[in-house]
Amino acid sequence: MKLITKILFLTIIDFIVIWSWVKEIDPEPSVSIAIFVVVPVVIIINLLIALVLYFTKKEYSKVFVINSLVSAVIMYFLFLNGIDRHQNLRYESWEFNIKDTIFNITHSKLDNTFSISESTNQGSSTGFLDGKFSRKGNEYYLTTDSTKYRIRNDYFFGFRNSTDCIKLTKIER
Repeated sequence: MKLITKILFLTIIDFIVIWSWVKEIDPEPSVSIAIFVVVPVVIIINLLIALVLYFTKKEYSKVFVINSLVSAVIMYFLFLNGIDRHQNLRYESWEFNIKDTIFNITHSKLDNTFSISESTNQGSSTGFLDGKFSRKGNEYYLTTDSTKYRIRNDYFFGFRNSTDCIKLTKIER
């Protein structure tokens, strides 16, 4: 087998193994620091395999040295993708601006609730409204004890008054 074929074969195996592991652990954003551990571990494992193969089957040793870098890149991107996947399964968000204030609407899919927060300076926000979230067709209904809002076709209705129609930007992770 040629070197490139061996590397390609290992890359496919790496992708399947790493993707399965990341999907199984379902990393959330609070464990994102683990990327500083898992990427070096993947490199070390491949280099250890290369060292063992150096003394038994030298022709495969070079493949695992190269694969240590390939698998590290795969781990990095799949781990970050796993965090995004975790968030997308649990939340969806929209944003809109009024003057110098950024408003964020977050829908928690697990318990069908929403929260609205506002931010006037980057890095800090204040939540000011929480309630129930429901969907009927292609419309979303956000209700609290005293207010009712609606999202339809990426427009937010009824925010400050009943005639408000505010263009939303869906936040994609």
